[in-house]
Amino acid sequence: MEQETLFTASKWQILQLLSERSLSPIELAAASNTSVANVSQQLRLLEMAGLVKSERVPNRDKGQPRILYSLSGNHSFLIATSNDFVEKKLFRLSNYNKVILRIWFLDKPELHYYLEKAFWHIEEHLPKISAIALDKSTENPLNLIVFTQEKLGKLSPMSFTGPDGAARQVAFTTAHPDKPAKELAKADLYQLYDPGNIVPGLFDAPSTKSGGSK
Repeated sequence: MEQETLFTASKWQILQLLSERSLSPIELAAASNTSVANVSQQLRLLEMAGLVKSERVPNRDKGQPRILYSLSGNHSFLIATSNDFVEKKLFRLSNYNKVILRIWFLDKPELHYYLEKAFWHIEEHLPKISAIALDKSTENPLNLIVFTQEKLGKLSPMSFTGPDGAARQVAFTTAHPDKPAKELAKADLYQLYDPGNIVPGLFDAPSTKSGGSK
């Protein structure tokens, strides 16, 4: 199967829905406004490619087993085109890969280099870190919120000079994942790392939290 066919509109919608929670074919069909037969066909192809997995669970209402589908691990499909390198590949993502991709997907390319350098600076602490977020309300210094239950030692501010010669400061603020500071609930945070999905509420847009519109 051509890898591009795994990301057609119908399959992409299924993947997006499954990123939120496990769903049955019936639930997926209702959410995507299509037939169960069509969803089942798309799910078979995605499962063959290793992108989704199925699990039979008891259905207490009818006394019969049912199948729930969920995403199978972390994957990325990259297409690269440059003067000396053209390639496409589907591969599994490590936690490190996921952070770098989150940085690349931030819609401020001028910050990417500095965020990558800052992440490399704290990468050695990753086993002790629960989550990392960027406070988008300030850009110089950039402020990375590091959620951890363990002592990491003092994370001193850093200064990085980019390829264009411009310098930016990066500050690190530590926070407890179970008891984050109240002001963080109103901050404009962009998730860089949260493998356990432990602080999802903090990554909502402030306008959403306050009831306003985006």
